[in-house]
Amino acid sequence: MSPVTRRRRLLVAATLAVALCAGYLSAAIGHRLDHGSSWWHGADAESRTEGSRTEVRFTFNPGGQVTFGATIRNPGPWPVTITGINDGPADQQVFKIARLAVNHADEATAVVFDPAAAAPFRSISVAAGMELPVFVTITIPNVEMAPGSGLYFEDLAVDYDVLGLPRHQRVPMGFRLLVHSPNGYVPR
Repeated sequence: MSPVTRRRRLLVAATLAVALCAGYLSAAIGHRLDHGSSWWHGADAESRTEGSRTEVRFTFNPGGQVTFGATIRNPGPWPVTITGINDGPADQQVFKIARLAVNHADEATAVVFDPAAAAPFRSISVAAGMELPVFVTITIPNVEMAPGSGLYFEDLAVDYDVLGLPRHQRVPMGFRLLVHSPNGYVPR
């Protein structure tokens, strides 16, 4: 084999390797999760929809806990492994996560929120096109509130692996969670 042919083969092989690596990184970095098709709250909350915005409202009770459910959707085309939800101190901000639980969903069942059947959250694989129902229990902070004010958030910080690459994303919940203080509050 001539030196020119050898260099061409080496150049073609190197070009293919670079293209494969770039394609892999582009596919993994570009993979985004989204809010699912449903959500849940107990009898201690009310929900209302105005236009395209839905709000789930809990009454402010300092030091109390509230639980709500949201689904995280993997639009595909690859499966992901969700490894953490609001794990870091920067992710929890005002509300502290007291408990995370999930209902397992598979291709044969629709998304179901069943608090009695929920299992504690552990790393879990979510197939392409599937949703993971997550129950989040938060502790309401003991902070001063003006009458009629509230604390809210609209997304969850999710850590996940796709194609072996760890990712971090703020995933919208599909609704706004509001902890409302109708009469205000001053800590003692």
